[in-house]
Amino acid sequence: MNTKERGDVAVGHAIAHYLENGYEGCLPIGDKRHYDFLIERAGTIKRVQVKYAGVYGKHKKCVVGLRITGGNQSYSYARKYSDEAFDELFVYTEKAKKFVIPWKEVDCRNELAIEAGKYRQYMVE
Repeated sequence: MNTKERGDVAVGHAIAHYLENGYEGCLPIGDKRHYDFLIERAGTIKRVQVKYAGVYGKHKKCVVGLRITGGNQSYSYARKYSDEAFDELFVYTEKAKKFVIPWKEVDCRNELAIEAGKYRQYMVE
């Protein structure tokens, strides 16, 4: 799978997770937001960014890049998300694990080793 396909798989799992847990989902038009979709329950709206964590390195750990990437054939770029970019980070891993982490609880802004002990509490079924 290429990067876009992995992202699509992660978004599908995220939408299913939130709908199965009583949230209403709203998809933005276009691709100009720092979040992938909105969730709403009981009048509270949250912005969700979805990422796919692939397996990397000799220890076969799942790692996810926390940056906005883009460009064309002439140039490419990668920017970090701001502290206010979204409310929740949903991560789907190559090992089929799911995590829902409040963005304010993520202390890095470049790359996240999702299987680190401090993030286990955010793993969901």
